[in-house]
Amino acid sequence: MARDFDLVVFGATGFTGKLVAEYIAKHGTGTRWAIAGRTQSKLEALGLDVPILIGDALDRAAMDRIAARTRVVCTTAGPYAKFGHALVAACADAGTHYCDLTGEVQFMRRSIDANHARAIETGARIVHTCGFDSIPSDLGTYLLQQTMVRKFGHPATSVTALFGESSGGLSGGTVASAMNIAEEAGRDRDVRRLLANPYALDPDPTAPRPPAPDERSIKWDSGMKLFTVPFLMAQVNTRVVRRAHALAGFPWGPEFRYREVMSTPGSARGLAMAVGVTAGLAGIALAMANPTLRNLLAKRVPQPGEGPSEEKRTHGYWKLRLVGERAVDGSMQRLVYIAGDRSGDPGYGSTAKMLGESALCLANDALTSPGGVQTPSIAMGDALATRLRAAGLTFAAEGGES
Repeated sequence: MARDFDLVVFGATGFTGKLVAEYIAKHGTGTRWAIAGRTQSKLEALGLDVPILIGDALDRAAMDRIAARTRVVCTTAGPYAKFGHALVAACADAGTHYCDLTGEVQFMRRSIDANHARAIETGARIVHTCGFDSIPSDLGTYLLQQTMVRKFGHPATSVTALFGESSGGLSGGTVASAMNIAEEAGRDRDVRRLLANPYALDPDPTAPRPPAPDERSIKWDSGMKLFTVPFLMAQVNTRVVRRAHALAGFPWGPEFRYREVMSTPGSARGLAMAVGVTAGLAGIALAMANPTLRNLLAKRVPQPGEGPSEEKRTHGYWKLRLVGERAVDGSMQRLVYIAGDRSGDPGYGSTAKMLGESALCLANDALTSPGGVQTPSIAMGDALATRLRAAGLTFAAEGGES
C-alpha cells in the first residue's frame, strides 16, 4: 500500500524534536516527510515547509491515522512510558517502521511483550534507543565483534565499554524521563525487579544466563591502567547489548559478557575523580528514590522544553572505548574499538544526528532485517554505521580499521 510520506517526526516541538526536525530538513534530501504533534500553532511556529499532522500521543485512533500515512515514524515525545505506547502499537499494527530515543527499560519491556510478535507479522521494525542511549554501545559492540573476527578469526568473549571524555548538558525531557522511572520504581515492586534484572530486555528475561551484576564501586583496570566507576546509563545500555546478542542467536557464545563503566585516569587525581563521581551517583540515587528529595530536585533541573545552548551542543563531544578480549592458549587477544563524536554533545547535538540518521536509514536504505522490536545494530547494522560515519561520528578500531 502506498504511503503519503516516507517519514514523520512526531513530537517535533520538544527540545530534541526540534533538533531532529532541523536535521532531517538539512540532510533528508529527497525524503517525503512531515512533522506531527498535538498543537498546530506550535508546529507551524517551527517554520518548516513540510506538511503538519495533528494527534495526541494518548489517542490511539489518532496514532493509527498517522502510522497509516507513513513508512517510518521517528518520535521524541517522552517520557515514553507515559506517552509512547499507543504510537508503538499503531506502528506495529500498520507495518510502519519506528525509532525513538527512550532509555526507559520498563517501557521497552512492555513494548517487547505487547508488540514484538505483531511487528514480526507486519514487518515493522520497532527500534528503541536510537540516540546516545544506546547506539554507541550497541552498534559499537557489533562493529568491534566484526573486527575481532576479521583480525583473530573469532569474536571476543567479553567486552568492556569505557566512557571517559565527554562534554554536554541535560534537557528537561531527559530529566522528566528519569523522574518518571524513579516514580514508577518507587511504587511498583515489579518495576524495581525488572530494572535490577541484567537480562531485562532479553526475549526470555528469566532464562538461565551468566551472572552480570551492575557495577557498584570503584575498580582498577590493570589492562588499561585506569580506574573505573559506575556509569549512569549502563543500566540501559547493557540490557540493549544483551538483547541484541540474544536476537542474533548468541553468535558470541553463551558465556559472552558485556559491562559498561566510566573511566578516570590511573593517577591520584584520577582516583579522586573516581571517588567524586561515585559519591555523586550515590547522592543522585538517594534523591531519586525519595519522593520529597525527588520533587526538590525536579525544581532545580531543566524543565521540559529546556536544554543546553547551541554553543554547548555544537562544541560538546564524547568518546567511548570498547575493549574486546578473548583468552586463547593462555594468552589474551585484545582489541580496542573507538566510538565518538568531536562535534556534538552526547545528549543532544550528537543524539540528533544518531536519531535523524536512524530515521533516514529506516526510510531510505535497503535493509534485510526482519520485523520485530529490534535494537539499532540488529535492525540497521552496517547501513547505519555507514551513515553515522558520513555524519562525522567515529566508529573504528584503535589504529584506524573500521
